[in-house]
Amino acid sequence: RAHIRRRHPSEKGRMRTRSEDGVFSVHAIAGTHVVVFGLDVKGYNDRSTLGSTDSTEELAGAISRIALGDDVVGEGLPTSDAKAAPSGVIFAGFAIDRIEAGDHTVSLNRNGKPIQKFLWCDNTALPGREYVYTISRMKSVEEGDFEPYGASLSVQVTTENPNDPNSTHGVFFNRGLTGARYVKKFGSHMKYHMLNKFGDKVWKQVINPRKLDPASSKEAREWLSRGLEEALIGFIAQAKDPTYRLLGAVYEFTHVESIDAFAKAVERGVDVKIVRHCKGSYRPKKGKNGKEWIPDSTTESAAKAIDSQPFAKLEDAHKWQHGTFIERKHASGISHNKFIILVCNNRPLQVWTGSTNFTDGGIYGQLNVGHIVRDKKVALQYHQYWTSLAKDIPGRRHAGGDGIQPMDVRNEELQPDLSGPLPLRSIKVMFSPRPTAKMLDWFAERVGEAKTIHFTAAFGVSQPIARVLNGTAAGVSSSALRRSPRLLKRASTLRDGCLRYVLLDNKPSLKTSQKLHQKKPGMVDYYDFRSNETNKIAFGALLDKGSSSEDESLTGLNTFVDFVHTKVLLVDALSDEPLVVTGSANFSEASLEKNDENMLFVKGDTSLADIYLTEYIRVFEHYYSRDMYNRFVSKDEDSDRAWGEPVTDESWTVPYFDPSTQLYKERLLYR
Repeated sequence: RAHIRRRHPSEKGRMRTRSEDGVFSVHAIAGTHVVVFGLDVKGYNDRSTLGSTDSTEELAGAISRIALGDDVVGEGLPTSDAKAAPSGVIFAGFAIDRIEAGDHTVSLNRNGKPIQKFLWCDNTALPGREYVYTISRMKSVEEGDFEPYGASLSVQVTTENPNDPNSTHGVFFNRGLTGARYVKKFGSHMKYHMLNKFGDKVWKQVINPRKLDPASSKEAREWLSRGLEEALIGFIAQAKDPTYRLLGAVYEFTHVESIDAFAKAVERGVDVKIVRHCKGSYRPKKGKNGKEWIPDSTTESAAKAIDSQPFAKLEDAHKWQHGTFIERKHASGISHNKFIILVCNNRPLQVWTGSTNFTDGGIYGQLNVGHIVRDKKVALQYHQYWTSLAKDIPGRRHAGGDGIQPMDVRNEELQPDLSGPLPLRSIKVMFSPRPTAKMLDWFAERVGEAKTIHFTAAFGVSQPIARVLNGTAAGVSSSALRRSPRLLKRASTLRDGCLRYVLLDNKPSLKTSQKLHQKKPGMVDYYDFRSNETNKIAFGALLDKGSSSEDESLTGLNTFVDFVHTKVLLVDALSDEPLVVTGSANFSEASLEKNDENMLFVKGDTSLADIYLTEYIRVFEHYYSRDMYNRFVSKDEDSDRAWGEPVTDESWTVPYFDPSTQLYKERLLYR
């Protein structure tokens, strides 16, 4: 008999719901904008009834995870020749309906086609809403036609409300995806723009939301921001009078709306103090003797944006220009923080942190998160750190010393390096720079011990973590694994049942990898650990032009990181004791030893883990399916398989019930 698990009043914000009968089951996980479904059916445990799994079928199974766009629901697998079904009914997939307030029912299947996935996301949910989902199986009735059959299951969920003032955490992810849906909504504005990419000027066809007419620009930016910009400005707006202070630490600082929000706070009499990155170099003066200091591009761009802010009163303009910004010149690396502390009557109350730079690209482009912590103890720790930053204390001790305790020592005293698992229901904060990068070993230990991880690495994977992903932490060399399929298989089976998700900004360069291996023998990177069957890896990608009928476009707002900029590690997110790590730091040596950074560690908060997990799956599925489809088309250029069309037989189920595949592990993990 099917059942609905309803949330108990004591389970505020938690929403993991299961429903099952003797035929199939549903596990629903609700975040803010996303509800994830782990689906399973019984009776397919013997995969021999469906035939063996070959490489083409496994690739097809991966493509069945296609996501057509953030607001387009219903996914499928490219068309193939039908096989003989093991029974009279051809199980073609699932039908999912969402029942909203007023009993309004929305079908989440695209054009009535089945969802041919056992892990699927509804990316169109809204925060703070109650939904009932009904899930049915679908069968093929004739070529290209499908209909539901058998009993359905129902689950009721409540999405999280990040603006709830009584909640410790408020989490806001931007859309972070453009793709086909962006083109469908704003494709008439696609034009070639001269962009700065890695220091080079190139022409790219993009849809820049700042270059549209005013009405379309506003609509596009709201769609891309997905609540992130509104939350940031709303956080600043909480400082409503002179009893408040806003204490910030920023790296890139050019977003007009954010700067205007800070300026309006100044006009309200709020004491605004912002520590900003300020670096440059001394260069010979042109045509003159001596040298002059030239700011780097980040410093110069921020200065221009700050100077461009208008004021109604001269006294406010003077306060803005001479009493608001503190130049951070003596950081040992870059001043990479992106946080704000809300203070009232000299008591720190809340913190805004995360990965989001105060730029158009940070808010409307690459994937980012803004994270509000409504905890006075955490806010006080950030305030202590900010006070040292505001004094521009050197990041590390200079040779010979100057009698001033440097930032790395101060940060170590605020929070020593962690040792072992964190206690349940705890929040830890860690600041950089630090005396050493030993915390990378701590992260590697958590990755090695976990049943599952979800990890984003915008700028590559550090060696301690890469070695664990590669299965080499126990003394097996990377080169040996590359040469020996037997050793690689053994390393994978040592973590049988484990599945580790790694999301990169882009596919690493093979030439760069080869050069690094020559320079540093024994190092481990993507081209080593990608072969480990416990690792499922995705990276930012668009559908190749010409390989699909769907056009896709970026915003053109990002110079270096186009797709994924978050710094997130989720450890055993599906358990009752998940660990969420988030902040500004990139899990690298530089982020620990040199840069000004902050990281937040939260253990045992399932509501928070569900928000991060559902957003992670949303983005991972989007990019993984595109990479798989691009690979599939490049492998079979004459294929007539269309993007998003389901198969009419049961071949799509094969890899989900083959114990040798990642899809099999994934089905068991989320069901």
